[in-house]
Amino acid sequence: MNKRLALVQWVDANTGNDDAVTDDTIDNYHKPTIVNTLGWIMKDDEAGITLVNEYYDQTFRGRTFIPRICVVTVTDFKLTKPPKDRAKKAPATNTTPSDAKS
Repeated sequence: MNKRLALVQWVDANTGNDDAVTDDTIDNYHKPTIVNTLGWIMKDDEAGITLVNEYYDQTFRGRTFIPRICVVTVTDFKLTKPPKDRAKKAPATNTTPSDAKS
């Protein structure tokens, strides 16, 4: 697979939750929300970015479309293999000689 893996930071509408609002609390919800989505970029053009977050058997799923005007940043990621386990050190022990005098 030669798709670009990236973290896209973007602005989304804030729907908040199902709490009732009042004149005093509306300011808590009257703003956009910053969202971070990690995935493989399927298409990146003037309309926006479409990315997916799952790949298997030549198939992609978990599609998200982000309108171009909502994109804040795009940060490329590279997948790497984890380092090989190093030999584990023996745990330190606190032992005192059994014939120690006080």
